[in-house]
Amino acid sequence: MSIINAKSNLPAVCSRVCGHERQCEGSCVLAKKGEAIHIGRLEKFVSDFDSEAGWRHEAIPEKSRGRVAVIGSGPAGLTIAGDLSRQGFAVEIFEMEAEAGGVLMYGIPEYRLPKEVVRREIKKIERLGVTFHLNSTAGKDFTVDDLFAQGFDAIFMGTGTGMPKRLDIPGIDHPGVRQGIRFLRRVGLYESGSMSRDEVMVAEGG
Repeated sequence: MSIINAKSNLPAVCSRVCGHERQCEGSCVLAKKGEAIHIGRLEKFVSDFDSEAGWRHEAIPEKSRGRVAVIGSGPAGLTIAGDLSRQGFAVEIFEMEAEAGGVLMYGIPEYRLPKEVVRREIKKIERLGVTFHLNSTAGKDFTVDDLFAQGFDAIFMGTGTGMPKRLDIPGIDHPGVRQGIRFLRRVGLYESGSMSRDEVMVAEGG
């Protein structure tokens, strides 16, 4: 597990949602024979086994290299927080939602990425000494200047995939067409109890 952690802060997530057939497995020399090593499944097994066993591999480093604020707790924010914390920085994450995870929590359906897996990975980041501030919105509850005034030496902004890319195709403006990212996020917020049913954009049974 220590080998995986050296390159990935979210192995249980990546093993489930990454396109392995186009990436690592697609580049495997055995793929030409149709016998690529199933790296994704191996990573999933190892990361799940490690989490369930409760083993701990990393000592928390002394936070002596400065303070870093991370805006957003999606994949980018969690990854940079884990990397910097391992290098001795004191990292604090500011997240606008009531639960950390960003698109991992609110943008990927449960059947593809169980929420409990995301929560386990976030706990690993917390154990590195990263502090989370939830229900904290940049531009509303604080500004970048506020963070610097609080003594942070650097700020990483990982505000994520909230703005979907508009497709230039016929029918895009039809009343029944919905942006997938926005729809999935609203469903996730509704299922977590953070949004009412009438804000999900699709009527019951629709």
